Amino acid sequence: MAKKLVIVESPSKAKTIEKILGRNYEVVASYGHVIDLPKTKIGIDVENNFEPQYKVIKGKGEVLKKLKEKAKSANAVYLASDQDREGEAIAWHISNYIKQPDKVKRIEFNEITKTAVNNAIKNPRDINDNLVNAQQARRLLDRIVGYKISPLLWKIINRNASAGRVQSVALRLICDLEDEINAFVPQKYWEVSALIEKDINLNLVKIADEKVDRIFDEKVVKKLKKDLKDQALTIEKIEVKKKSQRPPLVFKTSTLQQLASSYLGYGASKTMRIAQQLYEGLPIDGENKGLITYMRTDSTRISVDALNMAKDYITKNYGEKYVGKYVVKNSKSNVQDAHEGIRPSDINLVPDDIKVYLTNEQYRLYKLIWDRFLVSQFAAMQYEQMQINAVNGDYSFRGTINKVIFDGYYKIFKDEDEIKTGDFPELKEGNVHPIDKLNVEEGITKPPTRFSEATLVKKLESEGIGRPSTYASIVETLKTREYVELIEKRFYPTYLGYEVKDELVKNFQDIMNVKFTANMEKELDKVEEGTVEWVQLLRTFYNSLEKEIDKFEKEIEEMKNRRIISDVLDSEGKPMILKTGLYGKYLISEINEKEKVSLKGIAVSPEELKKGEIFVKTEVEKLQNNKKGILTDYFDENGNRYVLKIGRFGEYLESKNYEKDEKRMSLPLELKQKYKKGAVIELDGVLQINEEMKRLYEIDRKIIEEAGDCEFCGKPYEIKTGRFGKFLACTGYPECKTIKNIKTGKVTRVTEKEEKAKKTTKKATKKTVTKAKSTVAKTKKSATVKKKNKTK
Repeated sequence: MAKKLVIVESPSKAKTIEKILGRNYEVVASYGHVIDLPKTKIGIDVENNFEPQYKVIKGKGEVLKKLKEKAKSANAVYLASDQDREGEAIAWHISNYIKQPDKVKRIEFNEITKTAVNNAIKNPRDINDNLVNAQQARRLLDRIVGYKISPLLWKIINRNASAGRVQSVALRLICDLEDEINAFVPQKYWEVSALIEKDINLNLVKIADEKVDRIFDEKVVKKLKKDLKDQALTIEKIEVKKKSQRPPLVFKTSTLQQLASSYLGYGASKTMRIAQQLYEGLPIDGENKGLITYMRTDSTRISVDALNMAKDYITKNYGEKYVGKYVVKNSKSNVQDAHEGIRPSDINLVPDDIKVYLTNEQYRLYKLIWDRFLVSQFAAMQYEQMQINAVNGDYSFRGTINKVIFDGYYKIFKDEDEIKTGDFPELKEGNVHPIDKLNVEEGITKPPTRFSEATLVKKLESEGIGRPSTYASIVETLKTREYVELIEKRFYPTYLGYEVKDELVKNFQDIMNVKFTANMEKELDKVEEGTVEWVQLLRTFYNSLEKEIDKFEKEIEEMKNRRIISDVLDSEGKPMILKTGLYGKYLISEINEKEKVSLKGIAVSPEELKKGEIFVKTEVEKLQNNKKGILTDYFDENGNRYVLKIGRFGEYLESKNYEKDEKRMSLPLELKQKYKKGAVIELDGVLQINEEMKRLYEIDRKIIEEAGDCEFCGKPYEIKTGRFGKFLACTGYPECKTIKNIKTGKVTRVTEKEEKAKKTTKKATKKTVTKAKSTVAKTKKSATVKKKNKTK
């Protein structure tokens, strides 16, 4: 009997669904996207209504053939890719390829559970053309921007430069914030409060009917101290109001990425990778189970079934009074409301009960999602707030005290915005209370904080840039393209990042405009709704872009033909000329072409470029000196002095007498981060790192001391640094291959058998790679011979 065929994206998802549906169904995976635009060319016929020239993705030909064969013999085909635009496009591509229109139906589910999957099978639908068109429009827009603008950037920056419709705006946000930080001028300020009845703190809020938060005039502070010395405050008004605090909402993609970054230290890509595993299903007690709902969503809606599931759990474990009496609704018009918020598929799968079946990373993320959902369904915390207003002449003070009436969700969770609570004092209006202490705290205004992955995602979402499925890839692209550096989990734009941003802002104002990009997202939403035609959207965008591209091309041609001299002289004392090559800007002698100086990492002023003369001599000399090494105040135990150098893997320390003693060491990570931030002091050309090196070595010494000797051979441990940070390794290596986790103290020993197996695998992999390279080389050689013969 012919089976019904279900096609999903991943094998793990297929495995989970096949167990749910039983033997009458065959569930197979497409392994993600199968058809896309070609990699080697733009792949869009602009003149023919932006007709995309789709190709089967390399390596997916066999997958598609098998899907087509299985579809022919099946009596029904269900396309069950993810329930977003991207998933709809995958389903559409597969449907077009297998050519079984009478059999094909689209199904979707928000969670991989028996109820959700069976309901989807009972309620199939046709492929939603509007969703497909919205995804097509996004894909083509991104392709047009990338393939039309990036080659122009290569000509004036380098081959690593690229433009992206959304990533470039994100880069601009990072660079603009950096400019704001650099332009920031700190100001001294004072905050004033008065203590009465020993523990009641009232903040100064007005001076002569003018609102006050911080005081920036020291004369005002001096007068205030004089006026209120040995004085009292009169209680002008006491007001008590009933208030409530609702629990935080369930996660959506952006908030999950933010909290996973803040609480777990996971990057956006890592968070989404683990969430995908939890969604697709994991073996729990011998059965594959999907643990969470779909993780790409900007909705916080909760289904009725999930609300009832939470209600029953809270009632059973905490009592009915702790059940929340409200339903979360979306307020944003562009929310993908077909989705729910991110929640556990079954709240009875308590994280600690199933911990044994999960990796540590899976457990921690699942617990974060599970805890958040549970808290979100708790009743609000109820409290009374007493507001105290007190005066003395022109000075008005105010304070609030909160008293809990019902703890609600505070019973299980209090976040960083926790409301401070206490008992109400016995105060009466009209009473006079001496000021026990006048607190005048001095502070200095601080510049805005640089973006972390979490706050960048939050900013993108608040500005309406990107969508849940794109946040992680935006962040990843910025890092892999080396437009930003992540220092102490904060984004710092690189020279390359600034160069790309500056050129794009100057020449493509729409693409680099935050509001324009956000509006484009709204237009794509309208395509999804069926109110905007996708080809017309592309045509309007392209016509505007083409004008900017034409103008930019002319400027590039003009710049290439211009002679731009520098203040750097060649060996003959002649000014060197600015050129741009594959690897960026460089200076070259007009007399001797072999005489070149790279300007990598040196900012070239656009104003100077216009005038035809650039001044980079100081920066070039500094760069050349840095290559020789920057002198530090650090000496080792043998009295050898060290210089700081920068290699392909970053900063390191090298002995000043390296040619004789060959001594090198890595710069501790903390010091690396400080150096990159510009936080290491330099006195008379000498980097001051000695004290910090001593402090860090002392920390390491204590760790080694506490670790004791190796449990297997009795030799002491030493600290090493690997891919995942510091760890303890036995000094008896290579005879003893014992390592120890610094945080947990867990000891791992690599046996000879394991080492042999590892070497065998490595050898086999190397052999495969060598064979593959050899095949490629032969193919290239054959192609070259054919080409030569053809030419003859």
